[in-house]
Amino acid sequence: MGASSGTAEFDAIAPGYDESRGGTARAAGFAGQLAPLLDPALPVLDIGVGTGIVAAELAARGHRVHGLDLSPGMLARARARLGDRVAVADAGRLPVRDGVVGQAVSTWLLHAGPDRRAVFSEVARVLRPGGRWLVIPAGGVRPSDDIGRLVDALEDRLDPERTRRDDPETLAPVAASNGLVLEGTASQRPTTFRVTPRSMAASLARGLFTGAWPVTGPAAERLLAETRERLLALPDPDRPRVREAADFVMVFRKES
Repeated sequence: MGASSGTAEFDAIAPGYDESRGGTARAAGFAGQLAPLLDPALPVLDIGVGTGIVAAELAARGHRVHGLDLSPGMLARARARLGDRVAVADAGRLPVRDGVVGQAVSTWLLHAGPDRRAVFSEVARVLRPGGRWLVIPAGGVRPSDDIGRLVDALEDRLDPERTRRDDPETLAPVAASNGLVLEGTASQRPTTFRVTPRSMAASLARGLFTGAWPVTGPAAERLLAETRERLLALPDPDRPRVREAADFVMVFRKES
């Protein structure tokens, strides 16, 4: 769960990153989604390996995983889990020979600001014909409750050009123009959790998408403040909402 841009932000949040993103339990869930789609006989390249927490769960399931990430702070934790099978590298400039990778994975990468066209082009370059890239997007299926509607509207206003959207509809044409085909989605995993409007407002006060999507500048700060006010104005702001979401895997393939 790492990125190939915003290195300083990821270095800064590396110590608490895993806990803030669901820890080992959530990483195990991601690995459980990826593993059935992987060939255990082939090594796995984890692009944007981050702290290595998902890669370590795949390794525990018998996969040989090698990881790349641009953040030294995140990789220090990945190295503790994976040893010398990790290296510092930009997802848009992979230090890998052409056509040698049979399968690759990325978890929560493409929303974090890398040049996605460069990333798709590089993945297409290093994959062998018929090779696949399995991508778990950060967006997934978004909660549609009253909190979700306000946060979705905030995200849309912060990113009107959709440069950080990582949904299949947004990424399919990018993939196609760079040598990859979106085969479809797989391994959808529903989840439920509880959040109060007040706690969401507090998290926005600390900075939305901290470390992955820096929110700076007067205009963005006004949007954050406006959304916090709207969250606190919802009925019963201290009542937890049961929120429903889903993670899934997008399967990209290099044509033979």
